[in-house]
Amino acid sequence: MLNNTKLFISIQLFFLLGLILSGFWYIGSALTGVLLIIAVAVGCRAIVVRQTWQEYALSKLMLVYVAWLFVVALTSTVPNTSMMSLGVSAGLPVLYLMASNMLTYSEVWKRLRVVLFIAAVGLALWAIWQVKNNVGYGYAVGPLIDRNAFAALMNLLWFPAAYLFLVSKSKPNLNLSLLLGAGLFIMSTALFATSSRGGIGAWLLLMPIILWAGYRHSKSKQLIVTTLLIAILAYFCSATFLKSSVADRTFEIGLSTQAGQLSKDASTNARLMMWQSTAKMAMDHPIIGTGWGTFAGYYPMYRSPLENTTSGVTAHNDYLEFAAEGGIPALLILLSLGLGLLLQLRKSFRRAAENVGFESTALLLGVLAIFIQASVNFIFAFAFMSIIAGLYLARVAQLIDTPKAHKIPNFGQVRPSVKKLFVGFIIFLLSLPFVMHLIAQACLTGSQPGLKAINLVAPKVGAYNVASFITAIYPKEYISQQAMLQIAEQYLADNINNNEITEEFKRHLLAETIERFDSVRSMSANNPAMGVREAEMLMEHHALLGDSVAYAKAHQILIGNLKTDPYHAKSMIMLARLHVARSNKIEAMHVLQYAANHIRTRKDQQLIAVETLRQFAAPKIITEMDELEQKLGTVKSDSETGKPHILPPNFYEDIDAGLKAIAEQIQPPQ
Repeated sequence: MLNNTKLFISIQLFFLLGLILSGFWYIGSALTGVLLIIAVAVGCRAIVVRQTWQEYALSKLMLVYVAWLFVVALTSTVPNTSMMSLGVSAGLPVLYLMASNMLTYSEVWKRLRVVLFIAAVGLALWAIWQVKNNVGYGYAVGPLIDRNAFAALMNLLWFPAAYLFLVSKSKPNLNLSLLLGAGLFIMSTALFATSSRGGIGAWLLLMPIILWAGYRHSKSKQLIVTTLLIAILAYFCSATFLKSSVADRTFEIGLSTQAGQLSKDASTNARLMMWQSTAKMAMDHPIIGTGWGTFAGYYPMYRSPLENTTSGVTAHNDYLEFAAEGGIPALLILLSLGLGLLLQLRKSFRRAAENVGFESTALLLGVLAIFIQASVNFIFAFAFMSIIAGLYLARVAQLIDTPKAHKIPNFGQVRPSVKKLFVGFIIFLLSLPFVMHLIAQACLTGSQPGLKAINLVAPKVGAYNVASFITAIYPKEYISQQAMLQIAEQYLADNINNNEITEEFKRHLLAETIERFDSVRSMSANNPAMGVREAEMLMEHHALLGDSVAYAKAHQILIGNLKTDPYHAKSMIMLARLHVARSNKIEAMHVLQYAANHIRTRKDQQLIAVETLRQFAAPKIITEMDELEQKLGTVKSDSETGKPHILPPNFYEDIDAGLKAIAEQIQPPQ
């Protein structure tokens, strides 16, 4: 019996670790979503068998949180993105509700906190190595792509690590104390090496609380001074040996209204403008919001012309982003949760002299650190943050809360087959979007390992067959819809001049592809990139539809693109090409001239310059312009690649030199 219990605890531990690790998977949160559903199923089964649900201080709020996550996801006009993003945010409430009702969680936690400490030290060493060897951007980011997010992760792990170090002094084990102290020093050094103002600021704000709680627990001034010295030495180590100090970053704020450009601290000013735009977005969608994960799609419509330094993927304020994506109710839930954490902290701090109070204080400080930093960075965009926070809060609930036991109905009279059928149906409905997304990722992206595995037993099955199967079961799956579009586009391009295929079939296929394009765009916040592809296809195959119909449709799409994203360079370029196709070159040049004065990034400015030179040179074809355009097309943001995208030295300068050389070959009309 004892061996079975240990095995069960080990299985739970490995499951939770797998769930945390799934949150680091950058190509999507579908796996996290599936694992969360499994966690819910296992947790509900345990409650049903026990016929008792334990309600803790935050349980009702967490239930409301989960319910609202689903309400927004299911009502979103961008269903696939919203559903996948639900898996990112749901970790906190789901793990709180599930783990707090685990009878064996206290034993699981004893092992889990050791693993988290070891992982924290390993991640910190990785980050220090990055800074020391100038890997990537030379920032401390570990496996992430943002130093602010890594600072938040270090904070989340640092406070429980500080608790382990402070209580280790009460045990006659010098080696353990030295080991924990060394780990705390490494983590502190990595935190300071991020130079994250938000992360270090949150740490400084909460540091006195953990020290005071530690003093109340141990009554040892020497112990508190030792902890403080570890942090001070870590800061000087980061500043001296790693040349990384938050003191080197400015905090000044200012706008140059005359020049219309950012001045002083561009990062801070950009955030202020983003927050204003995000607040407007939230006011325009106050009830249901725009849908989880849709900020990047809607933000360009609200973006200030002066805000031209960010990628626009996140609001750098999770509270405002929650309000925009989930409506005002989502913001109220998040703020209520923050208030609940403060009330829990007050309760824990009163019992800091006890071990349970001190440990819960440390865990709450770790969670509060990311809640504080979330006001200036994007923290809840990472699934592992929510998952770990949920596990922390579940442990706090078991340590200091007195639960209310709620009896649940006895389903013993229901046939086992009926119960299994009902539960299986619910799990099927919940997991369907995530499972279909995983299949699509495995079979239709990258090296297509899933499709290769299928071909071992069914050699004739191709990407189109898999995509058709997925869309037949779940039409909202974005990857499969994209795959079918790409295959249809390629087929049209390859067979447009094939006389063996009737014109009627070509027109039918084109009409079907246009309909699919329109459907996919409507499910992706009218993604401008998709609109450009559709407009390009319409212009390429205009003869099949008739010039007037094809060009009118393309014009409608591109104008819609620019309403969605007024700064979308490729939409402006395609609009200029459409004017040329309509024999209106003067209007095309006006569009490009307007674009040159309203484009945000250097890459986009150079793309506009390439197109302008191409129009000047027409009908002459200069192949060097195509090469420059292809080079610019390789520039991807960190959010697209999932890792730092480092450009070759003098990349943009070389592009400018190439443009200048081409311009000298062209004599523009006077």
